[in-house]
Amino acid sequence: MVNPTKYKKILIGTDGGDLMIPVYNHAAYLTQLTDATVHVAYVLDSAKFTGYRIDASSNMYDVNLDAGKQIVVNGKNELVSRGVNEDHIVTIVLDGHPAEELEMYADSQDIDLVVIGTHGRKGLDRLLIGSVADKLVRGAKVPVLIVRSR
Repeated sequence: MVNPTKYKKILIGTDGGDLMIPVYNHAAYLTQLTDATVHVAYVLDSAKFTGYRIDASSNMYDVNLDAGKQIVVNGKNELVSRGVNEDHIVTIVLDGHPAEELEMYADSQDIDLVVIGTHGRKGLDRLLIGSVADKLVRGAKVPVLIVRSR
C-alpha cells in the first residue's frame, strides 16, 4: 500500500481545459491529506510556432505566454476554492514539449506525485493526437495519477 503521507510535493500538469476540474478535485484532496505543496504547471509548446515568421512568432509567443500565466493563476484559484492553502501553491509556465518538460520539472523540484488529466481517447484518435499522460506514465520517475475527464 502506498503511504500518502510521503507526498510532500505534488505537480499538476494543466492545459487549462474543462478536464482539469476533476484533476483539481483529486489534487486538493491529496494536498489536504498530506499538507503537500502543489506545483501547477502549464507547458507552452513553442514548437507550434516554428512555421511563423520571426516577428509574428514572437508576438504569438508573448500572447500564448500570457495565456499560460493566466491558466496557472486560474488553477491556483481552483485549488484555493477547494481549501488548499494559497501559501502551499507554486505556479510555473514551462516551454517545450509538455511531457518532457513536466518530467524534467518533476525531477528538478523533487516532486513526489504528478497529477494529470486525460480525455480517455482510444484507437486512432489517441494515436494521431498523442497523449501527454501516456508519455508521462512511461517516462516519469515518480508515480503519476491520471484523472479521467468524465
